[in-house]
Amino acid sequence: MSSLYSNGQGSRIAKIQDNNHNNGEDDYTTNEQTPLLSHNPDERAQPATEDNVDIERGHGITSSLPATPSPPPVADRLRRWNKTYTRTFKIIGLILLTILIIIVVPPLVVQRVVDRAMVLDIHSADIRDMDQTGFQISIQSTICLDPSKDGFLGLTGVIQRLFEPTVTIEPTTLSLSLPSLEYGINMAEFEVDKQQMQMGQSLQLNISAHTRVTNAKLMAEFFSQTLQQSTVDLAIRGPILTRIGSLWHMKLRINRSVPMDGLQGLQNATLVSMELPNDHPLGGVTMSGVARINNPSKVVSLQMGAVTLGIYLPSMAHPDVDFYKVAEVESPGLRLEAGKSNDLVISGRLFHLDDWSISERGTPTVSAGSEKQLILGRLLSQFIQGNDSKIQIRAISKDHDIPPWLSEAYKSIVLEMVFPGSPANDFIKSLDMNRLHFGFSDDNSLALLSGQLSSVLQLPPNVTFPIKVLKMKPLAWLKPPGGKNMASLGIPDFLTTVSRQVGTTLEVHVELEDSPLIVVEDQLPEFYQFLNSTFNKDWIHLGIAGDALAVVECGLGTFEIGPIGFDVVTSQRGIGGLSSVTPILDGLDVIDSTEHSLTVKATLIVWNPSNITANLGGLSFLWSYDGRLIGMASVPDLKLKVGNNTIECFGMMDPRIDCTHKNDPNCDIDFARNASREFISKYISGDNTTTIDILGYAGSTKIPLLQPMMSSFFITSSLPEIEQDFLISSTMYLLSHTLVLELRNPLDTPITVLYINGTASYKNEPLGHILVDFQNDIASPKPILIPANDHQNETSGYAKTPKLPVTFDLSSVGYEALKKALGGTLEVDVLCHIKTKVGSMLMWVDFAKDGVSSNVRKGF
Repeated sequence: MSSLYSNGQGSRIAKIQDNNHNNGEDDYTTNEQTPLLSHNPDERAQPATEDNVDIERGHGITSSLPATPSPPPVADRLRRWNKTYTRTFKIIGLILLTILIIIVVPPLVVQRVVDRAMVLDIHSADIRDMDQTGFQISIQSTICLDPSKDGFLGLTGVIQRLFEPTVTIEPTTLSLSLPSLEYGINMAEFEVDKQQMQMGQSLQLNISAHTRVTNAKLMAEFFSQTLQQSTVDLAIRGPILTRIGSLWHMKLRINRSVPMDGLQGLQNATLVSMELPNDHPLGGVTMSGVARINNPSKVVSLQMGAVTLGIYLPSMAHPDVDFYKVAEVESPGLRLEAGKSNDLVISGRLFHLDDWSISERGTPTVSAGSEKQLILGRLLSQFIQGNDSKIQIRAISKDHDIPPWLSEAYKSIVLEMVFPGSPANDFIKSLDMNRLHFGFSDDNSLALLSGQLSSVLQLPPNVTFPIKVLKMKPLAWLKPPGGKNMASLGIPDFLTTVSRQVGTTLEVHVELEDSPLIVVEDQLPEFYQFLNSTFNKDWIHLGIAGDALAVVECGLGTFEIGPIGFDVVTSQRGIGGLSSVTPILDGLDVIDSTEHSLTVKATLIVWNPSNITANLGGLSFLWSYDGRLIGMASVPDLKLKVGNNTIECFGMMDPRIDCTHKNDPNCDIDFARNASREFISKYISGDNTTTIDILGYAGSTKIPLLQPMMSSFFITSSLPEIEQDFLISSTMYLLSHTLVLELRNPLDTPITVLYINGTASYKNEPLGHILVDFQNDIASPKPILIPANDHQNETSGYAKTPKLPVTFDLSSVGYEALKKALGGTLEVDVLCHIKTKVGSMLMWVDFAKDGVSSNVRKGF
């Protein structure tokens, strides 16, 4: 009992002490000591207030006991251990909680930041090396966090600025998809190598990997969007194993939609150069050149390898939906570098018309008919005139090794491209009108033009394949250089041509035959001036403008090109007034007569130095000698040709014409008579140095278009030489003082000699004189009739006079010479004033001839 008591009392004392030291002891300490006080587990400990008081006052039971040291009780040790364990457990719990927070919370926080605040900006995406499995992609991107969106009041920004931790991304596999698709539906995937980046304001993330296509349909859709749209969204998805610094390892999930610049249909494209060198062995024409395609995207670069391109032209019936495939070219590599103009070398062939096919509302069919000929003609017409055309370029999938997704993507490559015109737009280099022949009629605004149009066509320097022009239909206007159109050349049908090609030069000749030349009414004065210049000037300059259609044959087929405009100036040798070589009256015959006039037939030879010929119709001219009109002549139908022209004209010699044309009541006809007398006298005397003027006048022609020109027509001709002299010879009889004359009529009408008053001289010394009036002197012989000369034989027109009385100047030196020539001949000079009737017309003629051979005889 004593020990029990003692133990219980000790426990109470210890408990009181513990209460004094630790009023808040844990419940499990009391529960642990309770069995030592009571066997009833429900019994509670008694309050220790009195004991405590007693102890404090020193009245306890033990106060009488001696204070002896004893070892710490077990309960005390337990209490101390419990306290230590409690603290340890708290620390461990706190550590575990901290570890839990460090391990679990940061990934959640980082994932939230990634989902909400991460900004992924792709600066460049280079796609290349496409094959059946996928393609190689190189991405340069920037990752940054937008603190305003992190959900933690911008705390991530503060952490970045203060600590700039290092972020390590472990190797992983990411997927590419379209943002509209659910997570887990992907079109491609690629491996990401280990990346280590300093986390500051932004992270540089560069990836170069082979992308495996997992869904060809989605990949084709993505490429189509990339090629056609201005902006395309790409979803990048997948797990990312990261370590921030050396502490946190996290597995994150990325699902970001990244906008990128699209290629916007590649609409800024053109053919910067093109060559059409020769015929292609498969038909058509070989085609090569360089296409320049601008990639407007600043992000996406594409290298699609070898590609086949089709060239299409819109149909005429349905240009929005129907397209002809006219050419096919290939390129060894299609490289579209971001933000740059990319040159694409192409080569192939421009199809023959028979190989054209048409996509009618998307369905390819073989085309037939003339529409394709019109389309090709229009394209080449624009090209050779330096004008651009619009063509459509489509990528064609012909290589069986091309992956299906890329083949589908090719279908979205549809380019509206400029087909550039030729740099040399002067297609018709020159145009000449050769061997021109004008035909005129009574129509006052119409002429007919024949001849040859010769043109030199300058093909573009990049076009050297053989071309042959089969037919041509020019619609041309004639005009003064720099002036207005004055006459149109109407050619209703195509004309056959002759062409010859030398390199890039094509010579074309077309023959015109009686093509209508219709004069514009208000341009008649200019046309009159043109005709006047044509006939009177040595050189003329003529403007030719208009359009030309041509049917050509080449490796592309047979088709029509045009209209091709031209506006050139041609220089032509003019007729020069027919005076470059002096015209000649080759013959002048009087074939009939009246009392007042002679009917004359004349042969005029003129030289036309130009290549211009003309049918001028019936013309009439005036003859003028010494400023007086002495007659007129007409040509029934004058056809002026190139070179020598022998023109037969018929007219009359009538001095009255002078006063008739002058319309002057005071006109003195004697001046014209004297001029006519002098003209005939010189002709009979054989003086071919004398000239006669041939004049046109307002009534020279009935053709209105020629009247202004003929009014100013003027040429001068020399008198023709007569076949034999009028006075062939004479015989002088000295003893009988008589003279016999041998005469030959140069005209086709008889001449009757009525009166002779003549003088003979020798070296200017008088020799003798004759005076016979056959008409009035009874003693004189009858008038001498000289028959008409029909020019059939030597005796035609020959006459020999009877012996005519002559008076010799016996004292002169000339008579002494005459005597010395007795039995021989002597050349004398003769001057006679003769009254004749030429036909029925009475006229005086002066005959003068030097060196007439005269026989000298002695007898009677």
